[in-house]
Amino acid sequence: MSKGATKEELEAGRGYEALFVPALFAPWTHHLIRGARAAEGQSVLDVACGSGVLARDVRSRTGPAGRVVGLDPAPGMIAAASEIEPGIEWVSGAVEDLPFEDGTFDCVVSQFGMMFFQDKAKAASEMRRVIKPGGHLAVAVWNSLDSNPAYNDIIAVLDERVSTEAGDALRLPYSLGDADAAVSVFEGAGFEAAAFETRTEQARFPTSRTMVEAELRGWLPLFGITLSEEKIAEVLVQSDSRLAAYASGNGEAVFPTSAHIITAKAPA
Repeated sequence: MSKGATKEELEAGRGYEALFVPALFAPWTHHLIRGARAAEGQSVLDVACGSGVLARDVRSRTGPAGRVVGLDPAPGMIAAASEIEPGIEWVSGAVEDLPFEDGTFDCVVSQFGMMFFQDKAKAASEMRRVIKPGGHLAVAVWNSLDSNPAYNDIIAVLDERVSTEAGDALRLPYSLGDADAAVSVFEGAGFEAAAFETRTEQARFPTSRTMVEAELRGWLPLFGITLSEEKIAEVLVQSDSRLAAYASGNGEAVFPTSAHIITAKAPA
């Protein structure tokens, strides 16, 4: 399988691209591109690129004279990204050990990946290392659950109907809601002018049930939590009721999401 991915891993990457990218992630890419000051002809690294939506949008800004590289530790994501846009360099790897020379890129961006980095301080140091002097960084992390009420509602259902461990698995993406703490990580890595702004975008899923079922069948098993079909049905019935407030006239689940855009600069 392309990029070393199994058939199952590739299918997971394709599923992520088909559901979560348009529903949740695509609306945020312009904030990262602006924050990193990406421009025509520049070289840009997208860390934890997933199936590549940010890297693809960056490429539209840098143009054919630029260089865009997407890096992710998941073979299925890299395989799916390569399938969608073979014109971008897709690399399997971890942010804590970037396979690039010092000062390779004008900009480094990362969209909703920092929460999952195994060693955040080392990751920040590696991003700092590969940025050219005076280059720019832009990283998106989700705001706290209090500012993302739809997911807070889903977690409440998991706590009640499954387990606290299941709820904690879905809390993880919101673990950097304290943006000051995230900013301090980049300051400790030697970045200058580290700051953040908080933004809101609209998420739009086909239905709330589609959103919740993807978490039950795709996300929870990554934490060793596999539910029976009976339990999945029970959770979906409960979540239908809990998330009814987000239903639009055509049945879509539409709700606000809040995130911090952290920006910084490498010393000149």
